[in-house]
Amino acid sequence: MADTLRHYGPAAVAWVLLAYRVSKGRRGAPDPARDTVWLVLLGLSLSLTLLTPAVYAFTGRVSGVPNLARLLGHGSMLVVAWSARTFLWHLNHPITEVQPRTRLHLGFLAATFAAMSVLFVLADTPVDDARFAARYAGDPWVLEYWLVYIAYLTPAFASMAVLGWAYAHMSTAPLLRVGLRLVAIGAFLAIGYNLHKALVFASERFGFSYPPAGHLLIDGVLPMLAHLLVLIGATLPAWGRLVNAPESLAWLSRYRTYQALRPLWRALYAASPHIALTPASPALVELVTVRDLNLRLYRRVIEIRDGRLALMPYLDLDTATAARARAAQAGLSGQALDAAAEAAALHAALHAKALGATAVFGPASHTPGGGDLDSDTVFLRDVARAFHRLERQSHHG
Repeated sequence: MADTLRHYGPAAVAWVLLAYRVSKGRRGAPDPARDTVWLVLLGLSLSLTLLTPAVYAFTGRVSGVPNLARLLGHGSMLVVAWSARTFLWHLNHPITEVQPRTRLHLGFLAATFAAMSVLFVLADTPVDDARFAARYAGDPWVLEYWLVYIAYLTPAFASMAVLGWAYAHMSTAPLLRVGLRLVAIGAFLAIGYNLHKALVFASERFGFSYPPAGHLLIDGVLPMLAHLLVLIGATLPAWGRLVNAPESLAWLSRYRTYQALRPLWRALYAASPHIALTPASPALVELVTVRDLNLRLYRRVIEIRDGRLALMPYLDLDTATAARARAAQAGLSGQALDAAAEAAALHAALHAKALGATAVFGPASHTPGGGDLDSDTVFLRDVARAFHRLERQSHHG
């Protein structure tokens, strides 16, 4: 049963997602970025289907060409890499800039597939076998075939991983942001799998020791996981609303923010316990408690602000100014710069109070933060992360 799911599950998911996109049709004005998603889904569906044992055997039997399904499946994967890369280019570049790039890489794709076809013919693989690597790993031209294949895929998938992660950071649409990150992770895993297989072929050819123990798990799980992540990520903006994904992502974001604020809140609470409406709970309890998250997040933000107010007599403007200068030299700017300076000021004030320093009411200073609750929560999350880094540095120092 597990082998059946591993062989046929990703292909079934790919066709379901492709059918869903087809059923939705095209809406609104033409969108080159959205249109390339169709090619990603179609290429993955064909590639995964051709490499299933039943279809693999059927293709060889009907065509009379042993292992033809492997060449066609790999050709479909080249289309996936080209399409996904084109999709990411369209997200952040004008079409006049993207078109020359896509034509150039389409030429590379054609040349790669032509070279793979020549090497496929040269390789002596007379037995049609879905377990191709186990049977032919050490045979002439098989390693060369795979090296040509990954010579196109690796830079394409690396570009997908880097651009996908970068564009996800810039995106303001939650579903697109998560989808791009899933595509990036899937592309990274695909690179690892392809390099692993290249080493398998090379070890058989040249007689060195590889693969490591547990390689069957890599062969079985890594490609399936990579395919599923790309499939889900590429289509998440289309079907995510059907399962209330935006609401789930918003809740997850609030939960992560609540947990990220804990180190700062806990330090302020230890210095001034009166700021909390209820006593602090153990970290594990907070980790698994998910009820009333909106109220608890609101209270945490208010209590952090109260804790800062209680620290005002210990806040040193010179410390904040020096921390700002160091952060600016490190390349920080904007809110990241404000957060680093605020974290340093709070860290120094807490340290001064803990050492029993005399409270000195200095001149009133501007309190950095957001203009409303939501923006202030985001700012304090950045402060809390910077504060946590300072805490770790002080403990290790």
